[in-house]
Amino acid sequence: MKTLHSLTTAGVILFLCSGSAQALDLSKLYVNGDIGAMFQQDAKWTQNGGSSQNITFNPGIRGDVGVGYNINDSWAAELETGVLWNSIDQVDAVKLTTTHETFDIYTIPVMANIIYKVPLKCSLTPYVGVGVGGATSIASYTRPGLDSSDADFNYAYQAMAGVKYALTKHISLGVGYKFLGTSGQSWYLNQITDHVKTRDVYTHSVGASFTWNF
Repeated sequence: MKTLHSLTTAGVILFLCSGSAQALDLSKLYVNGDIGAMFQQDAKWTQNGGSSQNITFNPGIRGDVGVGYNINDSWAAELETGVLWNSIDQVDAVKLTTTHETFDIYTIPVMANIIYKVPLKCSLTPYVGVGVGGATSIASYTRPGLDSSDADFNYAYQAMAGVKYALTKHISLGVGYKFLGTSGQSWYLNQITDHVKTRDVYTHSVGASFTWNF
């Protein structure tokens, strides 16, 4: 976490210094969007301060949009947001479907990323990146005759890697992987379990991307 924070902070400083040294070059701006499958690692939670329970999750979806600036051929800085959605499958090996319950989790991250691109002499551009920021996590619980929801805001960090292919000067398509981690989440769900608290949460996403370069 400290390494991700340091790298991203250095990237933001580099971006600001570049911008202060010369007028912003609009041709270096780009917008990016990606969507794909999301998989959340098993987690632990407690209900009303009781004993720890193991939670498993169904596969979900992650979609992101971002705007960035190409500092040079190798480095870029960007701001990104999006939505992750998935649902709980089992709590201590008991499927929620057997009790006619659903528990959906919506995560909205806002991240500052620094990207390193490998400047190859072709249309392919491999890249890696790290980011830090925050994420709002919304829990939505339903069962027959009862609905409840709550939101929590947490520190977030991520790492990514992938490759993009330039179709034209302005359009690139790509595939990539993202890891997102957040600090423990806490929700108050009224009559259901009152207080649900998780440990740190980790998700993995694989998706396709579209980039428009100005």
